[in-house]
Amino acid sequence: MGAVDVVVPGVLPIGCFPLYLTLYPSSSKDDYDEIGCLKSYNNLSSYHNELLRQAVSGLQSKHAGVRLMYADFYAQVVDMVRSPETFGLKVCCGAGGQGSYNYNNNARCGMSGSSACGDPEKYLVWDGIHLTEAAYRSIADGWLKGTYCSPGSLR
Repeated sequence: MGAVDVVVPGVLPIGCFPLYLTLYPSSSKDDYDEIGCLKSYNNLSSYHNELLRQAVSGLQSKHAGVRLMYADFYAQVVDMVRSPETFGLKVCCGAGGQGSYNYNNNARCGMSGSSACGDPEKYLVWDGIHLTEAAYRSIADGWLKGTYCSPGSLR
């Protein structure tokens, strides 16, 4: 159809999202990785992304005139979680709940008892599952100017 530049995004590390961390907690420390994310959920995300990378590579070999770029949501968000001084796993719009995530499935963002933070630019996750505008700004910068898109989109 004439497209020459196509960005194919991978999936996020769902095991790092407060929604899953709160709804599916484990009493076993072995179920969590070194940054506090649920390994089994992130393994599923990683597997999906590996198959997606292979598919993008296969498509690229069939369409030489098209630049197919794989955008790595997973690695970038994991790097963001590793930098809690910039972004933390506590949700901006929430209502307390289990753990330190400020997520309560019975009082999600917009429901009675929940409230939004005053500084969403310091948060990775808005409501337990959706990223904040600041997180997406960082992701866009990483895709456009950084190393999270292969081949680089502005290179």
